[in-house]
Amino acid sequence: MFGWFRNERLLDPDLAEWQLGCFEWLLKHTGGMEAYRRRKLILPTREFFPSNELRGHDLAERIFEQVKVWAGMEAWPCQLEQQSESQKTLIASKHLLLPPSDHSPAGTFRALKEGGAIISYHPRNLQNPMSLVATFAHELAHYRTAGFPEPPPGGWEVWEPATDIAAVFLGFGIFLANSRFHFEHFTEDRGKGLQWQRSGYRWQNQGYISDAEVLHMHALVSKTLGAGVKVTLAHLKSSLHGIYKRMYKDVSDHEMVANLARLQDVSGC
Repeated sequence: MFGWFRNERLLDPDLAEWQLGCFEWLLKHTGGMEAYRRRKLILPTREFFPSNELRGHDLAERIFEQVKVWAGMEAWPCQLEQQSESQKTLIASKHLLLPPSDHSPAGTFRALKEGGAIISYHPRNLQNPMSLVATFAHELAHYRTAGFPEPPPGGWEVWEPATDIAAVFLGFGIFLANSRFHFEHFTEDRGKGLQWQRSGYRWQNQGYISDAEVLHMHALVSKTLGAGVKVTLAHLKSSLHGIYKRMYKDVSDHEMVANLARLQDVSGC
C-alpha cells in the first residue's frame, strides 16, 4: 500500500518554493549565476581538508581557515573562539538513555561594530570534524548574509533557517546533512587510578531545518553545479541515501528545472 505514495514529493511545495526564493536571494547578493557556477560541492576528502596532526583549538583554527577558503571568505576578518565546556551529563549505567550532555549552541556569530566578526564553537565538536565543518559553514553563512541589504524571503525572523540554506548554497550540504542528528554511546573514566566510570547514550540535534530540507537544497545546488547524485552518495550517511535519491529526482523534473532556469536571469549586485 505504501507504493501509492511514491509519486508524492517529499518536500512540501511551499517549502520548495521558499528554497528557490532563498536561492534567488543568495544569487542576487553574491555575484549571480555566472559567478555561482564557478563554485563546487565541498566534500569530506583530503582534497578539501588535508589531514594534519593538530589537536584542540589549533585543529579548530585550521579547519576554520579551510572552511573560509571554500566559502569564498578567506579575506573576511574573523576571530575564532572556543566556548567554555560545561559538564552537565548525568552519570548513567550502560542501559540508560541520556539527554544531550549540555544545551550550549554548536556555534555562535557576533558582528563587531568596528568591522569583522567573532565566531565561537563548542569544544565537543572537536571529536566530530563533520559537525565542526557544518558549524563553521553555518556561522560563516551568518556573516555572509548579515550584510545583505534585504532580508531572506519571509523576513529576518526566518534568518536562522535561511542561514542553513545559505550554508548549503556555499557548498557544504553534505556536512550539514550528516550532522543533523548525532547519536553515540560514551564511556568516561574519572578520578585517579580510574576509581569510577560513567557511561550511557547521548544525542545531539544540530541546525534549524530538517534532513529533507537540507537534502532538497543540496540537490538544487548539485543540479545547478552539474554534480550527479553519485557524488553525494559517496559521502552521505547511508540512512539518507533513499531520501537524497528522491530529492534529486524531484529537482530533476521538468517543473523544477524550469524554475532553476529562471534563476539564470538573476544578476549580481
